[in-house]
Amino acid sequence: MNLDQYYQAFSGLLGEIKGVSHCIDDIQRGYLSSNEFVRRYGLLLEKLSDEDLKAVADRLKATKYFNVVIQAQVAAMNLETKNRGLAWRI
Repeated sequence: MNLDQYYQAFSGLLGEIKGVSHCIDDIQRGYLSSNEFVRRYGLLLEKLSDEDLKAVADRLKATKYFNVVIQAQVAAMNLETKNRGLAWRI
């Protein structure tokens, strides 16, 4: 997966849901638990090359906002870098 495909897939994931919650999944209402969002976002990250993963991480690190979605993205990114044995974390 290249970066354009990643951004398109990420946009699609966000378009499927209304929000992310620290509590439980409420699929009926369009909300995912943060754990489920981390899992689904992690599936996207797995498809990126190390170079593209770093580019996404750098962009995420520079964000000015910090909400549940971004917390989940950071968690997924750190899990993926750990799984790959990469030295950097967000």
